[in-house]
Amino acid sequence: MDVELRHLRYFLAVADELHFGRAAERVRIAQPAISQQIQRLEEAIGTRLFDRNRREVRLTPAGEALRGFAERALGDVELGIRAAQRAAAGEIGHLTVGFLETAASMIVPQAVRRFHADRPDVELTLRELGVEPQIEGLRSGRLDVGFLRPPVEASELVLEKLVDEELVVAIPSGSPLAGRDSVAARTIVGEPLVMLSREVVPSLYDQVLAINQEAGGAGNIAQEASSIQAVLGLVAAGLGIAVLPASVRFLGRTGVEFVAVRSRHRSPLFIARRRGDPSPLTVAFVAAARDAAAG
Repeated sequence: MDVELRHLRYFLAVADELHFGRAAERVRIAQPAISQQIQRLEEAIGTRLFDRNRREVRLTPAGEALRGFAERALGDVELGIRAAQRAAAGEIGHLTVGFLETAASMIVPQAVRRFHADRPDVELTLRELGVEPQIEGLRSGRLDVGFLRPPVEASELVLEKLVDEELVVAIPSGSPLAGRDSVAARTIVGEPLVMLSREVVPSLYDQVLAINQEAGGAGNIAQEASSIQAVLGLVAAGLGIAVLPASVRFLGRTGVEFVAVRSRHRSPLFIARRRGDPSPLTVAFVAAARDAAAG
């Protein structure tokens, strides 16, 4: 006979009460039934667990040895059940989130704060990645959620637009453009451009060139860099100007000012997850990001 959890539960009831009648009432079965189950447990183990006569019931040394292990086993099962319930409710677990650097200044920190406020026991791993690495990470399961900018060609992903940002031009402090509320796109035609590399955010790279072409220019690319901070550093050094999503204003950078660009072009930010992903953690994080964007 295999030892089952119910046998351990019956054993502990008798060990606590040292009375078969009271133990039977405690576990809500008939006294003959609990006596029979204890006997079967003893047969399975191969030794007596209780000394019993008409006057008293006592644990044998074997029963004393089993008692602590039985208590821990049942305790672990209860903890396991509770952990499973909490995981199903999205209260514990692990979530891996990919994000573009251009989303790191506003939406991502706010989404993380909102998510952690409701689910402080969930472990979050945040990974800064370009668009294509995020798509591959989502496909493979290495990422659960991603913050992307289009174009995204992946039918197995669900994308939801969070914000549709205007574009700003980052200029060196002291530039003739400094201090303005906005500038026309034609104003930046011919200016040396510091570009965020196309492999990081392809759509932004293409938009900057499109803005120049629509205003009659070819796009004078002076420098390229693989991070926003590097781009802003090159701008601060006077090597050119950069056209970026408006949220970069929140990064703040000595020697750099930001002016809105009057253009039809916008830079939308999407949150992505695998289609059909049933994880309550994924659903909860997407909701937190949605709230952060609305806020």
